[in-house]
Amino acid sequence: MYIFGAGSFGRETLDALRALGEGNVRFLSDLRPERPVAAPVIRLDKGEEVPPAAIVIAVSNPRDRETIASRLSNNEWRFETVLHPQSCRGSGVMIGQGSILLALTYVSTDVVIRDHVHVNYGVTIGHDCILNDFVTVLPNATIGGGVQIGRNATIGSGAVILPKITIGQGSTVGAGAVVTRDVAPFSIVTGVPAKPMKHSK
Repeated sequence: MYIFGAGSFGRETLDALRALGEGNVRFLSDLRPERPVAAPVIRLDKGEEVPPAAIVIAVSNPRDRETIASRLSNNEWRFETVLHPQSCRGSGVMIGQGSILLALTYVSTDVVIRDHVHVNYGVTIGHDCILNDFVTVLPNATIGGGVQIGRNATIGSGAVILPKITIGQGSTVGAGAVVTRDVAPFSIVTGVPAKPMKHSK
C-alpha cells in the first residue's frame, strides 16, 4: 500500500491505515519530506520506478490532487479508500475511490462523497449532502444537511455551512466562517456571516 505525499496529511493518513491494521505502507513523493516520516519514502523525482499498486493520494491541495490522480490513472494504479475505524457513517452513505475519512468524523445518512475527497478529523456532515470530486474538508468543520459542495472546493477548519447551501466549484470557505448563503464558483469567503473576499480563478 502506498501513500502519495509525505507531508502532514500523509502522516495522518498513515496513522489511519495503521489503525486499520495495514502494516506494509510506503510513501511516494516528488519532494523530499520536510520532516521525518514513520515509513519508507520512495522519491519519484530521483527516477525510482514503482510498479502500479494500491495507492491513496494524501496531498491537501485539491487541484494538485486532481493532477496527481490523472497522472496515476494513466499508469494503472488502483485508488484505495481509507476510512479510519473511529469515523462514523450513517445508512445509505456512498464513498468514492481514493477518499479519506480521518478519526472522529461523523457522516450522516444518505451522504454522497465522491472520488479523492479528504475529510479531516472532527468533521460533521449532515444528511443528504453531496461532496464532489477532490473536495477538502479541514478539521472540525460542520456541514448542514442537504449541502452540495463543488469539485475542488476547500472548507476551512471550524467553518459552519448552514443546511441546503451550495458551495461552488473551486471555492474556498475560510477557517471559522459561517456560510449562510450560496457561494459562487472560484471564490473565497470568510467571516461571520461569510462574505466574498476576492475572485480566485
